[in-house]
Amino acid sequence: MVEARLAGIWDRPGMNARSQRTHCPICKAPDFSLKFTMERGGQAFRIVSCRDCRFIFVADPEADTANHIDIDKIDWAFRPRHFQIRRMLLAHLSAGQQVLEIGCGRGEVGYLLRSDPVRYVAYEPARGLSDFGIRAGVPIVQRVFNGEQTADAIVIDNVLEHVAEPARMLEIAAASLNPGGLLIVITPNVHDIRAVSPSWRARNLWVPPDHINYFSAPDIDRMFQRVGLKARRFRFSPLSLQDWKFFPRAVAETFGLSIFGHNVYAVKKST
Repeated sequence: MVEARLAGIWDRPGMNARSQRTHCPICKAPDFSLKFTMERGGQAFRIVSCRDCRFIFVADPEADTANHIDIDKIDWAFRPRHFQIRRMLLAHLSAGQQVLEIGCGRGEVGYLLRSDPVRYVAYEPARGLSDFGIRAGVPIVQRVFNGEQTADAIVIDNVLEHVAEPARMLEIAAASLNPGGLLIVITPNVHDIRAVSPSWRARNLWVPPDHINYFSAPDIDRMFQRVGLKARRFRFSPLSLQDWKFFPRAVAETFGLSIFGHNVYAVKKST
C-alpha cells in the first residue's frame, strides 16, 4: 500500500517542472495507490489508481503538458474522427449557430468547417500548434478556455487525457453549452482492445507526459452525470458508407461495449 497524499512542485536539471497531484481529478478523493512506474523519455512517472473511484492517472505529471512544437516542423494531421465530428455538428446545428472547440491543437475541425454555414472559434494555449492553425485562417484564441462565452456545440477532441483537471474542464464546457446544445468528447480508452499489443500500448496508451489520465467507460459516464448530461456513444450516427472501417466499433457501441476509444456526445436539455 502506497501513501498518496502528495504536495509541492519539483524540478531536476534537464527536466520540465513536475507537479504532484494531491487528489483524484474526477472524484477529488485524496488517497490513491501505486499501480506501476512508467519510464519514458528519461523520466519516471507514477501511474496510480484512486482508492475511491478507481480512476487511473499520473500522480506526478509535468506542470505544463501542452505541446509547444515549432510551427515550421508540423503540418495538418487530419484523422477520420475530424470528418465524423464535422458531420455530427452539421447534422445537429442550424445555419449561423456557434461551434466552440476546447483544445483544438492545430485546428483541423475548424479548418474543415471553414466553408460551412456555422460559426467556429477555438481555444488552444499551446503555441506552435495554435500558431499553425491561425496562419491557415482558423480562428483560435491562444489561451485556456474558462467559460468566457457560450456555444450551441462544444468539441473536446482528445484533450481530457492531457489536462490536470479533466472533470473541471467538462464542467466548464457543460455550463457554457446553450440549451439544446451538443457536446462532443473523444478520449482514448484505458481498456481499448488494441492494448493487447505491447507496441500499440507503448505508442498510444501509457504515454506520459503527454497522456496523464486514463479513462474507462464508467469514468466517462460518471463525469457526464456529474454535470447533468447523459453520455451517448457515437454508434453509427456520424458514419457514412465510406467509414466502413469503423463499423465494428459502431456495432460494439450499439450493444453497449466500449472496446476502442471513447467517442461520446450529449445534448443539453432545453429549459
